[in-house]
Amino acid sequence: MEFYRSLYFLFCLSGQLLLNLPFSTAQLCHPVQSDALLQFNNSLIVETDTDSNCDPKMTTWTNGLDCCLWDGVTCDNVTGNIIGLDLSYSCLQGTIYSNNSLFALRHLQSLNLAFNNFRTSPILPELSVFAELRHLNLCDSNFSGLVPVEISFLSKLVLIDLSQNYKKDGMFKDQSLKIENTGFKILVQNLTELRELNLDFIDMSAISLSSFVNLSSSFTFFCAVDCILQGELPPNIFSLPNLLDLSLDFNDFMSLESLTLSFTSISGKIPNSIGEFKNLKTLHLSNCTLTGSIPSSLVNLTKLTTLDLSHNELTGHIPSFVVKLEQLMDVDLSLNNFIGVLDLGIFSTLKNLQALRLTVELNLMYNSMNHTFPKLDTLALPSCNLTEFPPFLNSLKMLRELDLSKNKIGVQIPRWFWDVGKGTLQSLDISSNLIEGGIQQFPWKELINVDLSDNLFQGPLPIPSLPIVLFRVDDNRFSGEIPSSICKVSSLKSLRLARNNLFGSIPQCLGNLANLSRIDLSANKFEGRFPQAIDNCASLAWLNVSHNRINDTFPKWLLEAPSLQVIALEFNEFHGQIDPPTVPFLPSSLLMFSISNNNLKGQWPEEFFLRCLNLMKVLFRFHRPPLKSIPLQTIRLVERFPL
Repeated sequence: MEFYRSLYFLFCLSGQLLLNLPFSTAQLCHPVQSDALLQFNNSLIVETDTDSNCDPKMTTWTNGLDCCLWDGVTCDNVTGNIIGLDLSYSCLQGTIYSNNSLFALRHLQSLNLAFNNFRTSPILPELSVFAELRHLNLCDSNFSGLVPVEISFLSKLVLIDLSQNYKKDGMFKDQSLKIENTGFKILVQNLTELRELNLDFIDMSAISLSSFVNLSSSFTFFCAVDCILQGELPPNIFSLPNLLDLSLDFNDFMSLESLTLSFTSISGKIPNSIGEFKNLKTLHLSNCTLTGSIPSSLVNLTKLTTLDLSHNELTGHIPSFVVKLEQLMDVDLSLNNFIGVLDLGIFSTLKNLQALRLTVELNLMYNSMNHTFPKLDTLALPSCNLTEFPPFLNSLKMLRELDLSKNKIGVQIPRWFWDVGKGTLQSLDISSNLIEGGIQQFPWKELINVDLSDNLFQGPLPIPSLPIVLFRVDDNRFSGEIPSSICKVSSLKSLRLARNNLFGSIPQCLGNLANLSRIDLSANKFEGRFPQAIDNCASLAWLNVSHNRINDTFPKWLLEAPSLQVIALEFNEFHGQIDPPTVPFLPSSLLMFSISNNNLKGQWPEEFFLRCLNLMKVLFRFHRPPLKSIPLQTIRLVERFPL
């Protein structure tokens, strides 16, 4: 009896389980498409003897069974249409003709026939019937002839792999897969969704390299290894912001003189094959994500005049063989992760060197005063752990640009330094050091940019002469008043004197400097009235006079200045009653507006600030919750980053 009771329980349980099973709504394969697959199967031979690694998927295809369950077949769950066919490594042999039943599968989104042997079949223009196709892989399947231009009609293609259908040598050389210039040009122009294109080992000898300029900006992967490509690459040929992988190895670039792949997001190591470009004169690989060390094959590029590997993630030591490239004129290895000790003197063997840029935690040596750089006009050595001004600078009479910022220089400027580039220097950056002492005047008459910020300079404020554009001395110990000579520097656009010990009145004549776009006088001891004449600076975008002792009424004209992005007046002695502004709201360009911690009185409606709220966060000091009208003493609107 116990046996029957258990049997009855299992019967009931199995019935309940059947009731709980989900009802399948998947459609069966359409008979027409099933027949098309079987006919395609019958048109080819399965040959397993030639490759023990292949998997003859089509041998499992049986008439009468749902073809959606066959190996290599994918169907749409709703319509039952065949949308994917993966017959890669399927031991297939034979020829595909234009009337093949394969072309009846009009709903295909993915077609993979890679690693088979189609006996030099052409890639047929009938592929264009697959209007929904997104992935096409015909890799290493012994196709031949011309790549049909009709492939470019498949506008939804994301991936194309036609690689390894090329016979470089032997009696079958003329049976390789080829692509003509017109077809390639149309393909890269029309297929705007294309992300990956692999053309390795096919014949691209007819391709004009200018056609590569038309590659879609969405490209992430492009390979054309050993394709008989030749000629010169046009400038910026691979300015593709999303490119992650580029391979052009083993092509005939013997005449290539310039290679620019900057700003392409290419990653990985610099291939050793770079040394094959023996006629290369300029190599720009900056602003990528290159890793590893500089390959030794670079020593073969004896004609190189420009080497730019900056803004990458290269590691290891800077190899000494670089100085064997005697034609080098411009070397930029900055902003990488190089390590070790580097003797700057080795670069003195490069007699044509005009520009040298090295940065990021290198330990530099200069063992001899006898090293000379007769043609050097640009020297950038920021973040190189320098503790003094390198003596060899004394010989640089033609220098135009000098950057020694972010080092550990803790001495006064030596007298000889004022003769460096005396008639030529245009840009000087010695910021973020520990340099002491005063500066009487600048001897350079061609200076455009000066940055002395974040040091220990003291004494009166030195004023450069025309044609200075940027003058930055913030975070020092300069004292005294701003000399009136500053009013003669009509070329000045940026004046940054913040966090010094300057005092006196802000010169009215600053209003005569019509080109001024940035004024930062914050955290000093300025007093007196705020110069009304500054409203003449029509280009002014940044005004910061906070943390001073300015005693004046509020300069209402600031609210009507169309180009102002920053207004910072807090922690002064602005005073008086301010009625609600006559303008309906603050300028939409404003990024910061701060007048807190003054003696201003009055209230402004919240609506006055609404135009700016998309760009700013609002800090109402001392008041929670926010008030419906805002006391002026508390107003401090700031953009998402600090001043």
